[in-house]
Amino acid sequence: MRFEVTEEHRTFAQSVRAAIADWEAPREPELGTWQDDRDRALDARLAAVGWSELWSDGELVGPAVAGARELGRAVAPVCAIDEATLGAPLWVDGRARHGAETHVFAVPRAGGGLGLARPVAELAPEPTLDGSGTVRVEVAIEQELDPLAAAERWRAWSAATLAYLAGLGGRALELAVEHARSREQFGKPLAALPAVQSRLADGALAVDAMTLLAWSRDDVLGPRAAALFWAGAACCDVAAGAIQVHGAIGFALESGLHRFHRRARALHAWAGAACFAAR
Repeated sequence: MRFEVTEEHRTFAQSVRAAIADWEAPREPELGTWQDDRDRALDARLAAVGWSELWSDGELVGPAVAGARELGRAVAPVCAIDEATLGAPLWVDGRARHGAETHVFAVPRAGGGLGLARPVAELAPEPTLDGSGTVRVEVAIEQELDPLAAAERWRAWSAATLAYLAGLGGRALELAVEHARSREQFGKPLAALPAVQSRLADGALAVDAMTLLAWSRDDVLGPRAAALFWAGAACCDVAAGAIQVHGAIGFALESGLHRFHRRARALHAWAGAACFAAR
C-alpha cells in the first residue's frame, strides 16, 4: 500500500515511537483478577512529546492517527488513546476503563455529544481478560461539550482507535511473517506454503484497510462508526491468524502474541459500545 503522510505527522509518529521504544507491555496475565496496565512513567514520556493533551488542539485528528498507530504496535495502555483525544477516561454503560485513579470521565451522549462526568458512587474494580483497569461506577454529567468540540474529539478518538487497531494488527502480522520466513516445515520455509501465504496476505489487506480508514475524514457517526465495528473484528482475525502461523509456539505466553489478541478483543467490544451510545 502506498499512502502519503505529511512530514509533520511522520515526525510526530517518530517522537511517539522514541518515547515508547524500550517499553514493553506485561506478558503474564493474572486471569480472574482486576488489572490495570497504566504506566505512569510511560504517561510522562508521552506527555513530554506532546501526546497527552491532543484534545486541547483544534486540529488533532492527524497527530492522533500518527501516534496511535505506534501505540498499537507496542500494545500500549488504551488510556493513552482515551485521555489524549477525549480528555478523560472513557465511560460506557456503567463502566470506565483505566478509571481507578481519576475523578472525571468522558461519557458518550446521544447524537454524537460528549459529557464530562464525576462519580457519584464508590468505584468497583471489575476483573477483565485485558489489563484495561475496568471499574463499575455511577456518574453525573457536570459539563456538556459544545457540538463542535464534541464532534472533533469523537473524530479524533475514533480515528486514533482505528490507527491503534492498525498498529496492533500490523505488528502481530510482522511477527507472523518473521516466523514464517525463519521456520521450516516439509523441507521449506512456512512462508513458501500457499495456505500460510494466503493467511498472511489476508492479514496485510486488513491492516492496510484499517490504516486507510484511520486517515479518512468521515463523520464518526456515519461511515467511521461502521469502520470501527469492522476494524475491531478484522484486528481480532489478524491477531488470531498470527497465532495460528506460529503454531504451538503462538499459544505460549513467552511468545507475547496473546497480548495482541486480548487487546483486539477488548477494543472491539469497547468501540462498538461507545459508538452505539453516541448514535
